[in-house]
Amino acid sequence: MLLADEPTTALDVTIQAQIMSVLAELRERLGTAMVLITHDLGLVAESCDRVLVMYGGRKVEEAATAELFAAPAHPYTRGLLDSVPRLVVGPAAHRAGTRPRLREIRGTVPALDKLPAGCPYAPRCPLASEQCRATMPPLLPRGDAHLAACWHSAHVPEIAHLSMR
Repeated sequence: MLLADEPTTALDVTIQAQIMSVLAELRERLGTAMVLITHDLGLVAESCDRVLVMYGGRKVEEAATAELFAAPAHPYTRGLLDSVPRLVVGPAAHRAGTRPRLREIRGTVPALDKLPAGCPYAPRCPLASEQCRATMPPLLPRGDAHLAACWHSAHVPEIAHLSMR
């Protein structure tokens, strides 16, 4: 197994592509799998078959890449995807001031030695309930080979319409 921990952080796109090409060559030559650890969602979308999302040192979601990007089942994953800059289509949208504002995940990441009771994401989550604050949600199936640790995963699509606290 090839473990690549942030192999392209702070590199320009040309060098990033070269590094990923070398890693792909290594995988092919050695006939091995690769675990890519990164915060770069574009790189994940281009390079990975499956995605595992972690928060507070814990797995909160796992799915095939296309499924995770199309239908995230954890509020943190939804927040990550919503925070990716989108291209504004056409100069008219720019002139009209209709450029969408980047959404942020408000609050701060808790220290691993000071995680709250229950779900570690609850203090930042727009869906959090008393159940979330009291009890850690188990990792449950949310589709074909899609797992999420959220009591309210059925409501994650609605987050796009909620104000992040």
